[in-house]
Amino acid sequence: MEAHLHLYEIMLSAAKPMALKAVVLLNIPHIIATHGRENPLSVDEIAEHISAPIENKVPQKEYLSRILRLLASCGVFTEDVDEQTKQRKYGLNSVSKLLVKEEKRDSCVPFLMLVTEKVYVDPQHHFHDAVLEGCHPFIKVHGMSPWEYVGTNAEANKLFNEGMACHTKDIMASVVKMYDGFRSVGTVVDIGGGVGAALSVILAQHPHIKGINFDLPHVIATVPSIAGVERVGGNMFDKIPCGDIIFMKWILHDWDDETCIKILKKIYEATPKDGKVLIIEAPLDGSQGNINRLGLLFDIHMTIYTMGGKERSEEEFNQLFFKVGFKSYNIIKLPFLQVLIEVSKS
Repeated sequence: MEAHLHLYEIMLSAAKPMALKAVVLLNIPHIIATHGRENPLSVDEIAEHISAPIENKVPQKEYLSRILRLLASCGVFTEDVDEQTKQRKYGLNSVSKLLVKEEKRDSCVPFLMLVTEKVYVDPQHHFHDAVLEGCHPFIKVHGMSPWEYVGTNAEANKLFNEGMACHTKDIMASVVKMYDGFRSVGTVVDIGGGVGAALSVILAQHPHIKGINFDLPHVIATVPSIAGVERVGGNMFDKIPCGDIIFMKWILHDWDDETCIKILKKIYEATPKDGKVLIIEAPLDGSQGNINRLGLLFDIHMTIYTMGGKERSEEEFNQLFFKVGFKSYNIIKLPFLQVLIEVSKS
């Protein structure tokens, strides 16, 4: 029986991220934060503040109650029963506070909207085709790679860049606190820098640095200007701008080993003898804990969306670095799944 329960919970778990998306689209975390202040609200109280797109349309409270009840059971909201009214009341906790859209710095909403977008969900139905055919599920569904897709679809490009930026800001706040190598450098090049989220955090702490945001031309074309940051469009497979620090977050996991070596060779060429390469990735450690399981989930998503991308172990990263000619690396643990890897020529 225990095995059945465990299996059924896995099989039905796809409802969880969609329930999260529902409460965000209904603006429920913001409603509780704004109208509940520090206090939980009942379903009736929450429903009063939901804006319906159709005039006189009343929110279906029973459905709302079921969604909130599920998410509370997953630890997303607090759930209490009012002793007088016997109504269930739902409040914010440390998890649901991350879904309050107005709290820009900490909000995980853009990343949630990215991973639950139909464009990215549909390829998940083709796991088995990857095994049988050796195909790439995203390409099988959409006829092109994710990079090509966002290059031809402005809305998809915006969604992707915002999703990556929200994840980047949280990580970079820890990077600038824990890494002291930014103090003595003049130029930092962010490869695949998107909207410039990483450089914004770095330059806020180290305004003496000149930042170079390097990304594909269609990305750079939509990026707003940032003081101290030069926007450069190009392709990392052709040439990478030189800098004292070459920085890249979640780039190598998008590619197979052969392609990673090509990228790292271009980075090697762009890095001065005493320069550094800073890489944010999520090495798999082979454990059975929650952190490694999350890494395995990201690894599966690389199977779906990329052409040979994967999460790697520290030893696999080590082999890539030394095949290119780098002589040493140092791993700095961050309070996240990802770590900061400092790679050197000497």
